[in-house]
Amino acid sequence: MKDEHPRKPKPSPREVVLYNKWGKAVFRLREPVLYDFQGRPRGFVVGTTIYDVRGEHRGFWHNLIVSDRTRRVIGYAAGASIQGLVLPAYEFPPLVYRDLPPPALPEELTELEYQPCVAVWSVMQFENLLPCFEEDAEVEREELL
Repeated sequence: MKDEHPRKPKPSPREVVLYNKWGKAVFRLREPVLYDFQGRPRGFVVGTTIYDVRGEHRGFWHNLIVSDRTRRVIGYAAGASIQGLVLPAYEFPPLVYRDLPPPALPEELTELEYQPCVAVWSVMQFENLLPCFEEDAEVEREELL
């Protein structure tokens, strides 16, 4: 019997590139996981809340804008706009060879109450919002080999 509804190939996850205040590509969002451009998982997005891979609240993601815990703008995606703040032109992001498998999303992570961001750049560099825990990344690399 012929299948009347052929199965469509599963689309690859949508990826959103996130840029810092100078337009440099820093992270990639493949919901719910945030990756760096070396393919390392760096955090999670739960609703509008951003957590690092260890489950610590780091900021917010709303309307293509990333804000830190103090509600100041720290990053953005293409197409974002915020009244009162000029977002720079962004550079073409580097290619990624392969992503490491993401850690399991901790069940205790919940969406925190979102407060609108302030139209001011954060003093923190976007690269520092989601720390890389190298020992975790090294263990994962060894497991893949």
